[in-house]
Amino acid sequence: MRFDKVSRALYSTDASVYQIEPIGVVVVKSRADVIQTVNTCREFGCSMTMRGGGTSQAGQAIGAGLQVDTSKYFNRLLEVNAAERWARIEPGIVLDELNAALRPHGLRFAPDISTASRATVGGMMANNSSGARSVLYGKTIDHVLAQDVVLSDGSEAHFAPLQPAEIDAICSRGTLESTCYREVLRLARDHASEIASRYPRVLRRVGGYNLDAFIDPSRPVDMTKLIVGSEGTLAAILEARVNLVPLPAAKAVMAIQFADLLESLEATPAILEHHPSAVEVMDRFILDNTKQNPALERLRRTFIDGEPGALLCVEFYADRAEDLPPRLDALERDLKARRLGYRYYRAVDLAAQARIWSLREAALGLSMAMKDDAKALSFVEDTAVAPGRLRDYIERFLGIVARHGTTAGVYAHASVGCLHVRPVVNLKTEAGVRQFEAIASDIADLVLEFGGALSGEHGDGLIRSPFMEKMFGPVLYRAFQGVKRTFDPDGIFNPGKIVGAPPLTSNLRYGPTYQTRRPNTYFDYSEYGGLSGAVEMCSGLGACRKKLDGTMCPSYMATREEKHSTRGRANALRLAMAGKLGETGLGDEGVREVLDLCLECRACKAECPVGVDVARFKSEFLADYWSRHGTPLRARFLGGIHGVSRWASRFAPVSTWMAQSAPGRWMAEALLGIDSRRTPPAWARRTFRQEFDPAGSALSQTHVTTRIFVDTFTNYYNPQVGMAGARVLRVAGLQVGLAPNGCCGRPMISQGLLAQARAAAEFNTKTLYPLTQSGTRFVFFEPSCLSAMREDVPSLLRGEAQQHAAAVAAQSILFEDLLEQQLDRQPSAVTFAPRPGTIVLHGHCHQKAMGLLPPAKALLSRIPQASVVDLDAGCCGMAGSFGYAAEHFDVSRAIGERRLLPAARHLEPADVLVAAGVSCRHQIADFTSARALHPAELLGTLVQETA
Repeated sequence: MRFDKVSRALYSTDASVYQIEPIGVVVVKSRADVIQTVNTCREFGCSMTMRGGGTSQAGQAIGAGLQVDTSKYFNRLLEVNAAERWARIEPGIVLDELNAALRPHGLRFAPDISTASRATVGGMMANNSSGARSVLYGKTIDHVLAQDVVLSDGSEAHFAPLQPAEIDAICSRGTLESTCYREVLRLARDHASEIASRYPRVLRRVGGYNLDAFIDPSRPVDMTKLIVGSEGTLAAILEARVNLVPLPAAKAVMAIQFADLLESLEATPAILEHHPSAVEVMDRFILDNTKQNPALERLRRTFIDGEPGALLCVEFYADRAEDLPPRLDALERDLKARRLGYRYYRAVDLAAQARIWSLREAALGLSMAMKDDAKALSFVEDTAVAPGRLRDYIERFLGIVARHGTTAGVYAHASVGCLHVRPVVNLKTEAGVRQFEAIASDIADLVLEFGGALSGEHGDGLIRSPFMEKMFGPVLYRAFQGVKRTFDPDGIFNPGKIVGAPPLTSNLRYGPTYQTRRPNTYFDYSEYGGLSGAVEMCSGLGACRKKLDGTMCPSYMATREEKHSTRGRANALRLAMAGKLGETGLGDEGVREVLDLCLECRACKAECPVGVDVARFKSEFLADYWSRHGTPLRARFLGGIHGVSRWASRFAPVSTWMAQSAPGRWMAEALLGIDSRRTPPAWARRTFRQEFDPAGSALSQTHVTTRIFVDTFTNYYNPQVGMAGARVLRVAGLQVGLAPNGCCGRPMISQGLLAQARAAAEFNTKTLYPLTQSGTRFVFFEPSCLSAMREDVPSLLRGEAQQHAAAVAAQSILFEDLLEQQLDRQPSAVTFAPRPGTIVLHGHCHQKAMGLLPPAKALLSRIPQASVVDLDAGCCGMAGSFGYAAEHFDVSRAIGERRLLPAARHLEPADVLVAAGVSCRHQIADFTSARALHPAELLGTLVQETA
């Protein structure tokens, strides 16, 4: 149990517009822990809110009592019965992780929500989630076979379909469970006609309590139908048995471009006649926001041509791959005959389909990618109507939004009439709050007029529960109250959701009284209106909590702690800046602890849908913190590694022997906190500059237009990398020289020494900018140095210096990227000797964040007889100097052990491990017997020079 201020703050928000600080947090490990928590809450009159990934958009996952986190420990797959197609699970299991475990059986849990990488199945049951393929699979309620729950009196109950005789036996008992059965059946019986008339007749209705599941006397009585969709207000789920479906044998996707959104919705009924498995829409608002994220912009360019007004992603399943092309042909012919759409892109291979779905799944984050205080908000985003009425409904919907003086982004499930429409509202103003209320009320009226559902999959929570009586009528609302009283007479379970909701505008995360601080900063955050605006880009979607692929967020993957996720760090910093953590400014000690395990890998900048850059926030925080508390010796030492290395190199190999000796390592740990289990890298006596240019004439060669940026690590530690790279570039026909640069500033930025980093930025910009006028390119061997020059240096400067730095950044390029471009233009420029075996490629985090791993893979794929495998191991765990700190050693190793280090240990004799990052290569050397090579080193051994 946690009652500290920071933990309570981190669990005060989800992905909604609300914020409620809990009294404490319980991270449960077992069903016994959950039962004990219920009993404790009952004893002390405290409420509790069950929480999975914290991705709810309606505020279901926050509350003023205890927050009960199931995601860290209570997340096991207990049993799989592949023959009967079911699995037993604990509620904290993440959907993608469940499906990954089921994949070898050829099975999956059917509902496939866009937040599958971090949403838990327990949360999906609470919400009655569905996803893109609900037209085929329905909702979560259709796939829950049985549940073990704990009721509000601490008793356990097993819910599953029951026949009449079994019901009679249960109802005759004197337990809370029997009371619940009797009352639910009575309420359903007494209100059958009202249920039939007031419940929306659409596939995607998840609002209210599911009393409609109990009005047919011919069906078994299944209390799971009531627990699913009850948002944790009636019981706590301990375990569930869920239905599984076979993986599709074959599938294909058609991405159809339209001139405008309404045309795409007009096409939807015609598309449904072709029986697709999914029809997903994104409008121009969403598509335009892809351009703000480099990774998503690259995805967009792979299948979207020009600037469509809307995009429909239509998917088909089939038993055989050969059955799919005729169905795609038929759909395209039909739409062309109806003059609907103008471009029909087909994705028949899985990689192309994955790119399309990756962009679609990012739509939730993209809809919130606006950089000012007005955001596209989630509050009327979940309505659903019959697909045949969708076009007219959305036209009216957008008319209401326009009448209230704003715009909206539109995306999601055209196949079932459930579109997520997110109006742009500024909740930091009184006018914005009034606009928020007025739009919500008008849309509720519109939904009633069209016979639709106010919530199609995101649930009621705090955002739609205030409309329950309006949507279902006073009679059914009283019945809902009766359900809640019966199950939870003391109001223990998640109060204020579905019934008894507070006013719509209570508990807003931002409101008219919210104070946005604008501290002075080193980096330029002007596009966000300041540092506060950049931090507030985090809306709580939780994409940083994924664990199966990508790099973001390595420390969360290792610890599974909310505070070590990108979301947790952004939340902590936001609350500290708003004065909510007990101190003003950026200096809160709790925030320093939260930011400490940020490896500054920059993955969040690339993989977060809205590009939240916690690495930069950490540097900014440390600069402020050091300014008031003093800069520690280790930060000065590591930040000044360029100068340290210059002197140590002069005394190599004696300096290396001293540093690597047992006394040397003991002293480094005692004085600097550098873990003695680490072996410091060896300095080179002759630097790369000296090896490359013994006469010292390279800097004066004005005709050279390709200059190597001489980074600290290549120069003082690994001159062989630079020499090999220079040789390969020359063979490729490039005239190569050296740049007159100093340190890029990366070590200083990482340690929060931003005044020194700015001075380095000014020096390099002043020195290198004149060379850009002649078209000089600066080639980098170290990805982190390139990211410093491309992304950080321009942001550290202002005015004309910033413009000059941007010009230098535009001319800066990674070695692999430059060589691949050269060989793409002149394929015969270089011949490589054959190298049978596998090249295992580990991308540096900054390399991946800049989108530069594909050129490296393409370049290595030019080696004859070699196969290149992208390890996709995420972060290595060393992350520059992060892994050297004694307090980081265990986390650093755990991150590496996730995938990289085991792969290094299991290399075949003919395999070679390639890594561009010097820190990655050292991490591998510290924990395995493998030796990783820089790409330049490998290519240097294979390049064949012509006479």
